[in-house]
Amino acid sequence: MRRCCSDNVAALGSLGRRQVRLCIALMAINHFTVIGTRSSAPSEPQQIGAALTPLAVALCVWPFVFVRLERRHGPVATLRIGQLAFAMVNATMPLLVLLRDSPLLWVGLVAVGLCRNSSFPSLAILLNSMLDQHLGAMNGFAASVGSLVRAIAPVACGSLFSAASSISESPEVAQGLPFYLLVALLLCGLGMTAGLERRAWFDTEFERSV
Repeated sequence: MRRCCSDNVAALGSLGRRQVRLCIALMAINHFTVIGTRSSAPSEPQQIGAALTPLAVALCVWPFVFVRLERRHGPVATLRIGQLAFAMVNATMPLLVLLRDSPLLWVGLVAVGLCRNSSFPSLAILLNSMLDQHLGAMNGFAASVGSLVRAIAPVACGSLFSAASSISESPEVAQGLPFYLLVALLLCGLGMTAGLERRAWFDTEFERSV
């Protein structure tokens, strides 16, 4: 028991690294799931299944894609690619309501489904590349932070939606506020990656050539 506690304390010592703290903060931001697009999303069971298909494909494909990106460009550049794609998706989500009566809605849903989880593989790659020990403990801590944010997100988004609805009579503006707030946080996180090393500690030129 004492040894387990000492290992956990040692694992938390990794939080002293600025890079690790930034990575976990970005994970928390990415878990801030915004809810409030039902007015533009399909409602029939067949349509819902078709809309979720790109998301299922992305979950299977992205891990392999981001591994190749990491080997070619490094973990930090890979993170920026994933974060930028995620920010673009959230910026366009409120606009889908304008396409609800257009066939282009499905084009938007496919793009959203493919890019919705683009940031998580890049974050996992960067976090694991920064740690030479206590990988399990730190990944568990990051997952716990993400779960906490997911629990808070519906309440926070609902409060923002209510506040925006009381100020603006346009439902599109009220619905888009949580998304634009998330985009602003993602862009701030992207700016904070400017000080990170381009490659991780384990990433040597020899390993890149393997």
